[in-house]
Amino acid sequence: MLIDKALDEMTKKNKVVVGFDLGNDFSQVSFCRQDQSMPDTVSLVMGEEQYNIPTLLCRRTDVGENVAWSAGKEALKDAREGKGTLVEDLVLLAKNNVSIKVGEEELSAEYLLETFVKKVLAILSAYIRTDDIVALAFTMKDMNTGMMDMLKTISEHIGPPNMQVYFLSHEDCFFQYMIHQPEEMWIHDVLLYDYRSDGIRSYILSMNRKTSPIACFTETAQYPQMKIPDMTGKSETARSAFYKQLDSALLEIVRKNCEQRTITSVFLLGDSFSKEWCKESLKYMCRGRRVFQGNNLFSKGACYGARERVYPSTLSSSYVYLAEDKLRANIGMTCDRGQEEIYYPILDAGTSWYEAQKTFDVMLVKNNAITLNIAPVDGSRKRVARISLEGLKVRGNKTNRVGLRFFMEDANAVQIEITDKGFGEFFPSTGQVWKECLPLEVIS
Repeated sequence: MLIDKALDEMTKKNKVVVGFDLGNDFSQVSFCRQDQSMPDTVSLVMGEEQYNIPTLLCRRTDVGENVAWSAGKEALKDAREGKGTLVEDLVLLAKNNVSIKVGEEELSAEYLLETFVKKVLAILSAYIRTDDIVALAFTMKDMNTGMMDMLKTISEHIGPPNMQVYFLSHEDCFFQYMIHQPEEMWIHDVLLYDYRSDGIRSYILSMNRKTSPIACFTETAQYPQMKIPDMTGKSETARSAFYKQLDSALLEIVRKNCEQRTITSVFLLGDSFSKEWCKESLKYMCRGRRVFQGNNLFSKGACYGARERVYPSTLSSSYVYLAEDKLRANIGMTCDRGQEEIYYPILDAGTSWYEAQKTFDVMLVKNNAITLNIAPVDGSRKRVARISLEGLKVRGNKTNRVGLRFFMEDANAVQIEITDKGFGEFFPSTGQVWKECLPLEVIS
């Protein structure tokens, strides 16, 4: 028995969770084991911090009749050398679910995205065994239901049979990353700037330490004016003048973000940040704050988020992240079990709307109504919602079985579908279905 337990613990420690930051320009992959303090990020060059994998494919034309693909920097190199056809905008194609012609063949966005994801995850084989992956968490700048459905289907083809698939927004990854860092880094608010080809997006993480669990929030803003144009062919004087102006614009943004709030740490993501041009901005950021620069925070945050789902730590019960795409209340119901009443949780606060779903059956005993308990985590008053099943006669002898399905189609409301399932051959189902919509403003 002790040997079996020891083997089980060893197997558990070898299990791996993977965080995949999927962007239209570039992607990143991080991974960590159950007992690993900090995730590792896949680098294109061993020993170097080359984490950005261009989200590109190249269909090779120099391999005869066989279809061959290269991805990332290799795809770019092959295309430049005339060895094949370059395919770009894989994420945009997937979000719009459109097919494109590559060579003489029409290829779906799903096929192209699956090819890219497979190629990227193949790089992981140098670090881990594919069979050890227990969870894969995708994160994207903008979540899209069609894209998520596509990635769920793709994941069925690329991982072990029991691999779990999760989705986290960049905001959620930021939160997960921070709560896994030393607490002195997030005693007060934390500021993050993500520099991409379309400009800068800011994230401010704050916490309400008066609630239990501690409620965490992010504020985001987009600054397209910070987009850096192609400076090829520009004189040194023109480049210097532009970057001086850019530094001034960044300084103004930072000042506005830091006014009337205490910022403990600042994170700068993206290769566009450079000490060579943002001198005044950096000088201001460093006044009483810790400043960090890198570009793999989101993929690491996705790792932490996936691990908390598979192997929850005390952080999961101590902190709850609430955003516009999150449920801000615990929803459950009180049920009879023998001579006692028990609370049955249905949807948990902090769950992303696109993952909020639950299906189960209940027996109606007293009346034809379903009563839900709603407990907001922001400290506001608990509520009760009562759903009446019009036209259903309750017999009172535990022979009224109904199926309940809770799900969300957007971030604004919880959808509830109740189906009369009858009770075997004695009391066949009437086929009745009741549908209710519970607006989030009522329960938040």
